[in-house]
Amino acid sequence: MNNPGAVSIWLGNCSSKDSLKCYVEITFDDNGSRIPSRFMKDFSIDFIDYNQDLLECTYILHATTSLSQLLKNASYSEAIINELVEFYGDELSEEYNVAIRLYDFEYEEIVKESILEGKKLSFIGSVMYEE
Repeated sequence: MNNPGAVSIWLGNCSSKDSLKCYVEITFDDNGSRIPSRFMKDFSIDFIDYNQDLLECTYILHATTSLSQLLKNASYSEAIINELVEFYGDELSEEYNVAIRLYDFEYEEIVKESILEGKKLSFIGSVMYEE
């Protein structure tokens, strides 16, 4: 659901930046109607709540357990990292090389995890990046 100042975050692993782009990309049919991305379908997110302009993805070549490393180039990274580290600590229990962020959106955790290239992609939570 729309929530200005909130960012919802998913972590996972995939083989390439192109694979990640294909996973989150909205396409169009022959009539010009939008076709939801696989990400939207997997997590039951509809166009009413979704603004692709507010979607940001990070892909790093070598997976890490460090939240700071994974999110260091995100918009509002300092606020997001501080919020997440307070809850999870800086080191995660698993290694990830993908972070998907949807700004001004608070996901209601309809679906907790999905599969991307045979590996899990998990919703880890929503935090406030600005008041």
